Amino acid sequence: MTRRFLCVLALVAMPALCAPDPRATFDLLNKGKSLSPQDAEKLEATLRKKPNDRDARIELLSYYSTSPPGIDVQALKQARLGHILWLIENDPKEGLGLFQLVTGVYRLNCTGDNLADPEGFKRASDLWLEQVKKNPGDASVRREAVNAIQYCLPEQAEQLLLEAQDRSGLGALYANAVLGVTGQSYSSNDPVGSDQTFRERPFAHRARKSLEDVTDKEFVVTAATTLLREGAILWANGKLDWDYTPLGNSLLTRAKEMAPEAMMLLTLPTTLPASGERPPAILRVGGNVQAANIVRKVTPSYPTSARELGIQGVVLMTALIGLDGRILYLRPESGPAELVPASLEAVRQWQYRPTHLNGKPCYVLTKIAVNFTLSH
Repeated sequence: MTRRFLCVLALVAMPALCAPDPRATFDLLNKGKSLSPQDAEKLEATLRKKPNDRDARIELLSYYSTSPPGIDVQALKQARLGHILWLIENDPKEGLGLFQLVTGVYRLNCTGDNLADPEGFKRASDLWLEQVKKNPGDASVRREAVNAIQYCLPEQAEQLLLEAQDRSGLGALYANAVLGVTGQSYSSNDPVGSDQTFRERPFAHRARKSLEDVTDKEFVVTAATTLLREGAILWANGKLDWDYTPLGNSLLTRAKEMAPEAMMLLTLPTTLPASGERPPAILRVGGNVQAANIVRKVTPSYPTSARELGIQGVVLMTALIGLDGRILYLRPESGPAELVPASLEAVRQWQYRPTHLNGKPCYVLTKIAVNFTLSH
């Protein structure tokens, strides 16, 4: 019996038990984008007979989220809402495997785009809050509920985060409120827009005061990251007319002081980007793959004391490589303590060919292993 068949059987009994293959889910999302109206109607007919048909529902969510031409907007919103409500009610932990992917086909915005649905958002948010009550100890359900309601119902999202003592989540919530974010894209995790009325809400003013005053490390790190990265995307897309960088850079300075180990802070854009200029991407690349891009490699000196004691082994490090191919940050993960300083000193001098994504330089997060072996 194949893994896919086992997954389908589990989904019939209890959808949340299924852990779908992300690649298969991506294939379904891509397939949904190219459906014809006739294909969509056939899938709807399938779901009327088999409501737990995961594949059909994912394809339809993808189809409706692309705003296919020829469909009345209200009919489109109604059809899409039905699938989203089903997902919340039947699989609030995994979202048919969609919650773990960079996609927003399951999202409902209350304003800011052509698929925004204030009435549908109210129904979906009520259902999410109901799911939190049904699953009081489930962090994943609470997290997805916050993600779903945070922009249009920030006070309720704040309460959920306070109950969970989620300081990082609060930092993101407050930063988004200050930016006036109205929602996220249906095709990615990008903010879809900013609304001045959102930025002028009492909650946003209170959020800004917290950003200026709070000294909690997790809060400040996430707030700085959210404000500078989300703000840059909005500005580059022409969706923001307020200069967020003074507040963002103030937060960044505090964050670096509190968390010098937070290497991702080094990747944040600190100036207003040009039109259409998105922040550089951050790619995770396997150590063996990235090793092929080395253009300068310094061999560590074997510490005399370690050699005399017969100490050998592998020092494993996490590295952040900058846009120019130079090492920005190194963090040792494992290996003999006596060999770590020599490894860090040598690897900091390594240089790689710059990595590009869609023609633009990007940061690389990778693992580097340095092997020390005593010769006999």
